[in-house]
Formats: sequence, C-alpha cells, structure tokens
Amino acid sequence: MVLTYLFKNLNIFKSKANMENAFKLRQQLDSIITYLSPLLPLANCHMVEFFTHNHWDNLLPSDLKQYLDNQELNDATDQFWKCAKGEQDDKNELRNWVLNCQSHSVSLNNDYCISRTQLQEKIKSWGGDIKPEIRIKEFMTSKKSYEVQTMSNLVASLFSASGSTHCVEAGGGRGHLPVALTLAYHLPSLTVDCDHRTITNAENRVKIIQKQWHAIAKKIKDGSEESISESINSDLHRFASAFITEHTDLAAILREKFPEHSDTDIRLLLTGLHTCGNLGPASLRILSSRSHVSAALTVPCCYHLLHEDTDHQLVDVFQRDRGPVASGRGFPMAEHLRGYNIGRNARMLAAQSIDRVVHYRQLPDKSLLYRAVLQVIIKTHLPDLPLSEGKLKGVGAKCKDFKEYFKTADEILKLGLYDNLPDTYLMDLGENMNCQWKKIVLFYLVRLCLAQVIESVILLDRLLYLYENGFEKVYLVKLFDPVLSPRCHGIVFVR
Repeated sequence: MVLTYLFKNLNIFKSKANMENAFKLRQQLDSIITYLSPLLPLANCHMVEFFTHNHWDNLLPSDLKQYLDNQELNDATDQFWKCAKGEQDDKNELRNWVLNCQSHSVSLNNDYCISRTQLQEKIKSWGGDIKPEIRIKEFMTSKKSYEVQTMSNLVASLFSASGSTHCVEAGGGRGHLPVALTLAYHLPSLTVDCDHRTITNAENRVKIIQKQWHAIAKKIKDGSEESISESINSDLHRFASAFITEHTDLAAILREKFPEHSDTDIRLLLTGLHTCGNLGPASLRILSSRSHVSAALTVPCCYHLLHEDTDHQLVDVFQRDRGPVASGRGFPMAEHLRGYNIGRNARMLAAQSIDRVVHYRQLPDKSLLYRAVLQVIIKTHLPDLPLSEGKLKGVGAKCKDFKEYFKTADEILKLGLYDNLPDTYLMDLGENMNCQWKKIVLFYLVRLCLAQVIESVILLDRLLYLYENGFEKVYLVKLFDPVLSPRCHGIVFVR
C-alpha cells in the first residue's frame, strides 16, 4: 500500500531525500499503529470504571497481568522505575512492556526528528544567524520562562533564515513568546487569540513588562548572564482577537494591526507556544496553503481537544455530548492515515508525561482508587443515576480515608447513600483496599506507557501531512527537557 501511494504521488516530492524521508516516516507510522491498534481499548478506558468494567482482567495483556499478579506492589513499582530509565537488565514481562512502548515512540533519528542543536546547524545552513538566549525572570512561571528562553532565540534565528517580515503567534494568550521576540530581538510580532478578555489583559501586562524590561531580562552568553543595554521598541508587539481556523487570513489581520506595513510584501513566520487542540492542525493547514507563510515553529498541546470524525459517536461514563467541531478534523491530517481514529481518552492519555512521573517516581493519588470504588457503590445502588464530570475534582486530596471521601462525595452528588448503608458494608470495602490499590497503581503505570506511543502517532501524522504537501524543510525537533516541559516537540517548517 505504501509503495503504491508513493509511486502515484511522486510529483509531490521535490527531492530524493524528501521521498526517502516520507517513506521512512510512513514505515514508522505503520509500525507504531500495528502495535498500538490492539491496545486502544486499554488506552481509551476510563479509570473511574476500573472495577465496574474489570479493567485489570479485561484490558491488560494476559502475560503481563499474570506477571504483575505475582509481584508485590513495592517490588513492581521499583522494577518499573528502573525499566523506564533503562536500568533494569533482568528480562520479565514488565520490562518487555516498557521497552516495547519506548521502541514504538518517536526518537531522534537525524532524518526527520532532530535535536535542538541540529536545528541550529540547519538554520545556519539556510543562511540564518543563531541569536543569543534571553532569560526573563519575572511575570512568568519558571516553566514558561524556560520555554520562552529555549524557543525564542530559535524563532528569531529562523526569522533571519527564512526572510520573514513579521511573526504571528497563534493562540498566544498572554503573549509570553512575542515579548521576547519584540523586546530582545526587535521582531514585529502579532499575538492572535480567540479570547478578547485574555487579549486585553495581555496588552496591559506587556506594557508593565516593557517598563521593567532591563531589570528582569538577561542575555545568556557562554553560560553566563549579561545585562541588556539595547533600547527597546515598545510598539512592535500587537494583539488581535480572532478564532483561527484553516481559512483564517493571518496576513489580512496583520495588515490591519500594522497599518504602517500595509504596502509591505508580507512574509510571516508562524509560531505558537502552545497550539492547543485543533489550533495546531489549523496552523499547519494555513502554512501549507498560504504562500506568504515563509516559516513556522509551533509546539502542540491539549490533544484531547483535537477533533476526530468518530467523536460525535462518543458516549462514556459521563454521557458527553460534544457535537461537531467548527475548526475541522484535528486527527488524522495525513492522507496515509485517513480513516484511522485514536479516541478521546487515548488522546487525553497522550498529554500525560511518563518522563515526569518516572523522574519524580510519582504514584497516582489515592483519589483515583476512591473514585473507582465509589463508582462500584453508585452502580450497585443507583445504576441509573446520571453523573456529571468534574464535580469531585480535588475532593480526594482533602480526605484522610475512603469513609470521609464517600461522605463528602455523597453530599456533593446528593446520593443519599452514606447514611443508609450499614457500617459493615464500608468495612468490607476497606479490607480490600490494599489489594485494590496495588492493581490501580500498576494499571495506571502500565497504561501510562502508551502515552508516548499515542503522542508519536499524532506528531508524525502532522509531519507526514507536510511531506504529502510537497515540503522538504520540515522537521520534528525536540526542543525541551520533557521533565520540565512534557510537550517537548516542535514542528519546524521553512518554505
């Protein structure tokens, strides 16, 4: 199938290298999907239904389940941490599972998935200058400051390599990234966001940052911080309120916000940190269809907000009714994957960070167990009760044990069960908590391994979409430390 498609569409590939990379990319996607597809029921399950749907017996691979059944919780979790870090050499089913998931995930390959250093080398080869990093110490979280520092100099360097005249930030919200682009690198930049109130607040906030710029911003040179003495132009960063779809004319919005440049030959560098949900695919469709977009560097997030054709069929424990999404299909983008669907819960899982969980050895919160046990009680005594998502969020952290959780949840959901069930009923539930906790924890960790696999399909699908549209200078680049910033990959495009 792959070869047939390639030979029919040779005209879209501009070079032998482009064709070879597209072929390798399709092969990798096919391999990942072959591995992932039988596991989608596991990826799409809801932890609330862990006991009511018997996830442990019904969804885990039998060999892995049998192995975990015979392990103590502490021994199994210790093995998991070591396996995930590559420190476990003993062959067993848990190690096999972890390694298989890792092997079916995107990794640096020097072809279409490159490192940040490799991107800098490519920018140099395209005629760009690598700009110094800028660290902004105030008005941002430490995570956002790190992301802006890491990404802004690459955007500025790409700007020079692509001959762009303006930057446009898609879904910028507070405009964190363009603050550095305008004040540190003097690039005229426009932040576009659909929330008018967010835009208004951001404009006021940027004015404060501009006044304090020389006190809060430092240039990083040879690993050391230096003060910034250059004057700034406080009129280079502007804002627009608009809902971006694939049909949005960003050049027209930019000309409206920069009327002094209305006669300029506009060449846009499209960026976004982070492009949420369908905004990511919409941004890629804009750059593929609009010749005035000369380059792009975007980082996606919020995969659960992507739209798939099957989303309208979604009926789950919370009886969601999402309806059609106006901004078009978010997944898949590539023709090669047309008709393939992942599922909303799997997309939500893809946004979880196994790197961070492993680094900090984070076990799930006890509320995960409490909510699943509560579901058993509800389905046993009130089987027809409609439930609303999110009403119990944060309740578990405030409760010292399940009895207190049950009482609090009973009041919030107005169940009328707590005072009417005998004490022996709760005692019987409590006796099984340790065994249930072991299964919840190990199931959570095993399922979490699929997050990197699912995210790889989503990212590689977007890259393949650009290959299918005939573009050569497109790469997936690992920008950030995944422990600090779990959505660590960006998509780079130069026309």
